[in-house]
Amino acid sequence: MLFKSVLVAAACLGFVAAEPGCNNCTNDSPDPFKDVPAPWDLKGDIYTFFLLPGVGISLDNTLPKKAFPPLERQYPSAIAGDFKGTLGMVQIVRYTESPVGPYDEMFIVPGFFEYDRDGQKKRAVRVSRIYVSQKYPVWTSRRQWNQPKHLARFEWVDGPGDATSVRVFPFDTRGEGLPEDTPSNKPWFQASYSPLVPEDLLNNTLPLLGSNGLLGGLLGNTLSNLNLNPTIPFTTDLFKLLGINATLVQPPVPAGKDKFGALVPSVPEGAWKAIDPYQASSQTTLGSINLNQAGGDGEQEGVNAVGDEYYPNFWPGLPLVNIALKLKDAKIIFGAPEVWQN
Repeated sequence: MLFKSVLVAAACLGFVAAEPGCNNCTNDSPDPFKDVPAPWDLKGDIYTFFLLPGVGISLDNTLPKKAFPPLERQYPSAIAGDFKGTLGMVQIVRYTESPVGPYDEMFIVPGFFEYDRDGQKKRAVRVSRIYVSQKYPVWTSRRQWNQPKHLARFEWVDGPGDATSVRVFPFDTRGEGLPEDTPSNKPWFQASYSPLVPEDLLNNTLPLLGSNGLLGGLLGNTLSNLNLNPTIPFTTDLFKLLGINATLVQPPVPAGKDKFGALVPSVPEGAWKAIDPYQASSQTTLGSINLNQAGGDGEQEGVNAVGDEYYPNFWPGLPLVNIALKLKDAKIIFGAPEVWQN
C-alpha cells in the first residue's frame, strides 16, 4: 500500500511517466501494439453526470441490455455479478495527453455490482460499457485493466462560450456477429453540454441597462466583473470522504474480431482486476447536459441491430436535461491493477 501511494504521488508530481505506446497514435498508424505499464498519467476535459436511484437506476435494480457491449454479453464471465444500483455515472472525456496520444472516450458506470471473491460477497462499481476513438487504448486497456473498450467515431461540435456537443458512432452496433471494422451510420449516444449560465448573458444584458446615469454605470461595472460560472476544485478523493467506495472492479474481457486486432482478452485470461482511478481539476464548473437522442440508432424500431434499447433520453429513468460537471484540464491517473482469479 505504501509503495502504491508513493507511486501515485510520484506520478502526480511528474516523476513517473509511462513510456509512449506509439509514435503515430492514430487508427491508420502502422506502429505495432505494445504494453504500456501503469501508472498512466493523462490530461483532458471530463464531462460527468450521475445515475441515482429512481433517476437512471431502477428501483428494482434491473439493467437494460445496452448496459453491456454486444461482445461481452455473449460471455457470462464478462458480465458476472449481481447489479445492486446505488450510485452510477456516465462520463465523456477528451484526453489531450496520454501515453497513447490524444483520444476521446465515453463510458457507463451503471452502479454497484455484487461479486464473489475468496468465498465472500463484495460490492464495487464497474465500467460496463466504454468506447474510445482509437485502437491503442482499446488494446492496452483490455489487457491491463479489463476495461471492455471498443472503437467508436466521435463527432464534436463546439458552440459559443463553453458549450459543446458530441455524437458517438460505435463499431460494434452494425449487426450481430459482424467484425468491428467500421462505425455505425447513426449515433448510439449524443449529448449537448451547456454552462449553467450562458457566457454571453452579460453581453446581452448590459446594453439593456444603458450606459447613461449613475445606476446604469454602477450595475454595468458590477455585472461586468461578475463570474456567473465560478470554478471550484474537484477530486475523486471526495468519494472517500463521503464513504463511497469508488474502486473499479472489472471481470475478465474476451477476445473479439476487428480489423486492427485490438480486441484482445484480459491478461492473464480469466483474471479479475481492480483499480482506483484518480481524477482532479481545479477548474470544475457546474452545467447541464441535454440527452435528446432524436435521430439516434434504433429510434424507429425501438432497438438497434444488436438489440440495444432506444430511449429518448438515452438511458431508462433519466430526464431530458441533467445536471453535469465539467472538469477542465483534469489530471487523470490509472495505476497498476490488483489482479486475482476467481
